[in-house]
Amino acid sequence: MKAVLLSLFIFFGLTVSGQSILGKKLDGSEQGKLLSDYFEELEKSDPIKFFYLPDWIANTKIEQDYSGKTLEYFLEDIFRSTNIEFQLVDDYAVILIKDPSQSILRDRLLNTASQERKKIEPIIIGAPSSGRVGKVTLTGRVADEKSKDPLVGASVIIQDLDDGVTTDIDGNFSISLPIGEHILNVRYFNYEDKVYDVQIYEDGNLNVTLSETPTLLEEIVVTDKAFSNVMGNRGGQTTIKLAEIKRMPSFMGQVDLIRQVQTLPGVTSVGEVATGFNVRGGGVDQNLVLYDGINVFNISHVFGFFSAFNSDALKEVSFYRGGIPAEFGGRVSSVLNISVKEGNFEKWEGNGGIGIVASNFTVGGPIIKDKTSAIISLRSSYSDWLLKKVKTNYQDIQNSSVAFYDASLKLSHLFSNDTKLQFTGYVSQDKFGLPTDTVYRWHNRMGVLRLDHNFNEKLGASVTAGVGSYAYTVEDEEPGNAYELGFGVTYPTFKADFNYNFGNHKVNFGGSSVYYRYNPGSIQPSSDESLVAPQQLDKQNTLENAIYISENFQWQERFNIDLGVRYSMNTAFGAANVYVYDPGLPKDVNSIIDTLSFAKGDKVKSYTGLEPRFSVRYSFTPNASVKAGFNRIYQYTHLISNSAAVAPIDIWQPSNYHFQPQYADQVSIGFFKDFKEKTYETFVEFYYKNIYDLLDFKDGAQLILNDHLETDLLRGNGLAYGFELSIIKSKGRFSGTLNYTYSRSFRETKGNTSEESVNDGEQYPSNFDQPHVFNFNWKYNISKRYFISSNFTYHTGRPISAPTTAYLIDNVPVANFSLRNQYRIPDYHRLDLAFIIEGNHKRKKFWDGTWTISVYNVYGRKNPYTIFFADNGKGVLRPYQMAIIGAAIPSVSYTFKF
Repeated sequence: MKAVLLSLFIFFGLTVSGQSILGKKLDGSEQGKLLSDYFEELEKSDPIKFFYLPDWIANTKIEQDYSGKTLEYFLEDIFRSTNIEFQLVDDYAVILIKDPSQSILRDRLLNTASQERKKIEPIIIGAPSSGRVGKVTLTGRVADEKSKDPLVGASVIIQDLDDGVTTDIDGNFSISLPIGEHILNVRYFNYEDKVYDVQIYEDGNLNVTLSETPTLLEEIVVTDKAFSNVMGNRGGQTTIKLAEIKRMPSFMGQVDLIRQVQTLPGVTSVGEVATGFNVRGGGVDQNLVLYDGINVFNISHVFGFFSAFNSDALKEVSFYRGGIPAEFGGRVSSVLNISVKEGNFEKWEGNGGIGIVASNFTVGGPIIKDKTSAIISLRSSYSDWLLKKVKTNYQDIQNSSVAFYDASLKLSHLFSNDTKLQFTGYVSQDKFGLPTDTVYRWHNRMGVLRLDHNFNEKLGASVTAGVGSYAYTVEDEEPGNAYELGFGVTYPTFKADFNYNFGNHKVNFGGSSVYYRYNPGSIQPSSDESLVAPQQLDKQNTLENAIYISENFQWQERFNIDLGVRYSMNTAFGAANVYVYDPGLPKDVNSIIDTLSFAKGDKVKSYTGLEPRFSVRYSFTPNASVKAGFNRIYQYTHLISNSAAVAPIDIWQPSNYHFQPQYADQVSIGFFKDFKEKTYETFVEFYYKNIYDLLDFKDGAQLILNDHLETDLLRGNGLAYGFELSIIKSKGRFSGTLNYTYSRSFRETKGNTSEESVNDGEQYPSNFDQPHVFNFNWKYNISKRYFISSNFTYHTGRPISAPTTAYLIDNVPVANFSLRNQYRIPDYHRLDLAFIIEGNHKRKKFWDGTWTISVYNVYGRKNPYTIFFADNGKGVLRPYQMAIIGAAIPSVSYTFKF
């Protein structure tokens, strides 16, 4: 072929002259004709000649109207996204040239797959006679071969184009590719990949099932992770692989999702027993945690020692700290989207774990084979001996009692290949008793019903309806002062999400509605001798609605663009009594000038917010890209706390007459690169975030059972900025992740008077301002069964306020404190180690077990949780450090599956 083309070039002198013939304007008569027929017409009417092999354009039909367009534009457009190019010679000869490199690459990929003994499945979609040119769209779903569960984050790669996508939360994918022959590779962690020899000539569908393999294939891990980060659409997005968490050191043998999240770039926590996590300078309340689509308010057991989620019940976890999709809203810092496992549709199977403080068990299987499945997961603690063994200076911890449990149930029914109905139930319960007869109890409850339906290959929908609740009580059992203090929130939820794929475009749209009913606080005497007076704050009701639409598309090959907008609305309803304050005075009980009364169902106050979202990825090569993004998010509920670490007795306050919603604007840009055939994956990402209308507390604020809460809270703004650096090695016996984050987080609360300001209105570090955060996780494969893993973490000590002077009044020391958060506690650092022994890797076996021997806080550092000041007996206030854990804590656990 090259010789023929060369002869043609020689024949025509190889002299390229003016481009006048390519400037010919088309009149629209070409539409609907075969390309070969139109070429013949042009040769008869104009001084032009086309040279090509007939097979190259056989049955190619001109679908569009090119009226007014030049012949050059027509040829470029008709052969775009094909391996055919054209060359003009002597202003009358148009020679079509077909690049053979793609066919050569395709043959080489097929030979490589064959040598690796991979099964190659031929797939033909459409027929060459369809005559279409340009690109077509391939959609489909990737699922587990046995359970039919969707595989979230699976890589669907067009190998000959070095391009691809990852599956969404339902295992669905959609990819645009040129018409013709391609090699498609579908990969997923710990599963055997599949190779397809695809001939595609029109839009089509391909459903893929993968079989799990017990042998850990490191190269699959590398491809999946690197592809997701370098070629993923957004920066600040991570898919957490639960299989990897189980091979890392754990505290007391409990595999913990939240501790794994805390090791990610841009994420930290304020202390050893802190509930939740802080993301890019944001508060704990600014993280949206979804469990099969429903919000979870408290995500920890035992004040943060353990996660409230049993990892064996989870299927996939996606984490967004930037580039948050338009479908999510209500929290301004991050989204942790947790998907729950489905039961196997073909056979019963189970797994579990036995630890020194708690055990868990999961079992699932078919109720009606291939139609209905169920799975249930249970976890419970044993006794109080854990706290008695913890070495700490805080004796109330050692002499306390603790108990917790959580349970999850999921039922799934397949009406057809296109319709599925699911029910998820979840409950978690904690009890923590102090030696002072004070008992804390808190719980989460939820039930979710979800219907998934694909109307056709392009349009699908998910409809979710559920209800969740969170509540706590504090009980004092001392007879003369016995009481029960309570708080709670219940929130029925409805969501409808649609996805529509056409050509190179993916459109998502939908809406949600959440009705919150808050019990902001109540106290009741719990014994006949109690002198406590009963009190019940007015209940608060709000309705939060939102609609959204987003579109993802590829532009000019190298650009991937995601545009979206969300419109949110929040309304507070009565019954309610609202106090009106003198506008010229600070809000105080003494400045109340009126009371507004709203009947049940009356609108008290409404807020709306427009939330634009934008993400773009530019790919220099398949191994290097730049990503940038912007998002604005509104948050209509606030966590009210005057401590750095969140406690179960903190309260959630909705936006209402006095409290405006907070909102944040975040911009980010990052560079992502793979090295040495994807052995190393790196990225650096910069971010800048402004947060508006934050609620802050006055010094000495009374937050619990305060009927005038607005008098103790102030409105301010926040600022956070920094960068995240990550280096990941996934190939070879030694693998690991090194994450470093530089992050600053500030607050500014400036009112009309000093009483309405913090730190005289000057900017000050937030409670969770930790400039330097470093995490290093690694794993060494001694063999296929034996592993050593470790985690080292370091972060700057958090800010505190400290007394600067003291004086005596009636021999009682009184302190003058510094401005807020002007000092810091010592830096935090900790090393954990684990040795893992896995069962045999035979394909067919009834039982597979793993032993994990772990040491938490190897060198026994007494990391300070806080600093407090006490009289040393001479009228002088002396600082003391309180360390929750001050010793190395070993543990042994055994996990199994059958």
